[in-house]
Amino acid sequence: MYLVPIYNRRIAALNRSGHGIRILLGHSYYEDWQNAETFVKTDPLGNPVDQRHPWNQTTIPKPQKRDFNGNYTWVMSPRWYDKRTGDYLALDTGGGPIARLWATALAGLVDIGYVKATGNSVKMYLPKTALLPEVEFEWKIPQWSNTIERDRARTYFQAYAAACALYFVEQALKELHAGHTKVWSDFKVPDEAIGCGFHEAVRGVLSHHVVIRDGKIANYHPYPPTPWNANPRDIYGTPGPYEDAVQGTPIFEENGPDKFKGIDIMRAVRSFDPCLPCGVHMYLGDGKVLEARHSPMFGLQL
Repeated sequence: MYLVPIYNRRIAALNRSGHGIRILLGHSYYEDWQNAETFVKTDPLGNPVDQRHPWNQTTIPKPQKRDFNGNYTWVMSPRWYDKRTGDYLALDTGGGPIARLWATALAGLVDIGYVKATGNSVKMYLPKTALLPEVEFEWKIPQWSNTIERDRARTYFQAYAAACALYFVEQALKELHAGHTKVWSDFKVPDEAIGCGFHEAVRGVLSHHVVIRDGKIANYHPYPPTPWNANPRDIYGTPGPYEDAVQGTPIFEENGPDKFKGIDIMRAVRSFDPCLPCGVHMYLGDGKVLEARHSPMFGLQL
């Protein structure tokens, strides 16, 4: 079980441009770009930009045989550089919903009628419908972030999303009835610029980093939840969230080595991100790899 406080939302808020983000290679199938072109040396405010920031990243694939003592993945290792300590922090997105609910509860700022943050919980109110009565749910901050709590938060988040969606529709209708129908603004692409954007995808935090030259994209790198969660050990030996979560996890499966399915390992990983049921393979030794294939359309798993 992965036991970790939910940091990433608050850290991203400290610096909207994400100056603290560093992309480390660790055990990845890529060449180093430390001596490659530096696209951005300073931001518009004069702050220095590190060579390992996504603005300066150069992706150079280096295919090779998998070696668990060397390189074994196509995922790089995003980290947050803590200037106070000099540490490179492996910050998971907590599986999306748990991080979002946790930060919302702690902040105590949200009160939109259908959703209210109390400081230690998030209350969700769904009104009566044609088929169901009104109902109230309350997600309370747990002691830990682990497999069970990530899955529990994902279930509560369905009510959270429905309640927020109802509020957003009501606000949109107000704007529409007031005659405010414009939904976009004119925009001219600058000749020279850098930009970034942070967004909450369903699976967790998502950021985009772009460099524009001569009115064209000169460098661009997105960082969705997958690299934050699925990254390997970095150059300092710090494991990514998936690896950290499965290390020390008790195996309750009763199948022997020949029929091992790894359900306990799979369950832990999927609690972070249900989009990866087909992306988790296990090396069983003696050259044998267990692959789990999943077809969401038909609900089949082999």
